[in-house]
Amino acid sequence: MEPHVQVLRDFRDCFLLTNSPGRIFVNLYYTYSPPVADFIARHEILRTVVRWSLLPLVGASYSMLHFGPTIAVTMLVFLLLAIFLVSSYRGRIGILGYRW
Repeated sequence: MEPHVQVLRDFRDCFLLTNSPGRIFVNLYYTYSPPVADFIARHEILRTVVRWSLLPLVGASYSMLHFGPTIAVTMLVFLLLAIFLVSSYRGRIGILGYRW
């Protein structure tokens, strides 16, 4: 079994299936995902793109499962802040008006 798939299954079981909105999302997912998955399975490049694009979701799910929601959200905020700071570093004026 692919470890990333297991992380997503554990997240589904621990967080999504424990509340009504989560169960609705899971039901919609299982209703609409089979034809999409069949299409993706027939295209190697698309499979690769989808696998890479799911990695942040797997990371967030792993964090929620192992560190709890508060720590996971805190890590996400710091990650987004770091991305913002690095993107503003490219010779432009930064957040505080200083040139980096």
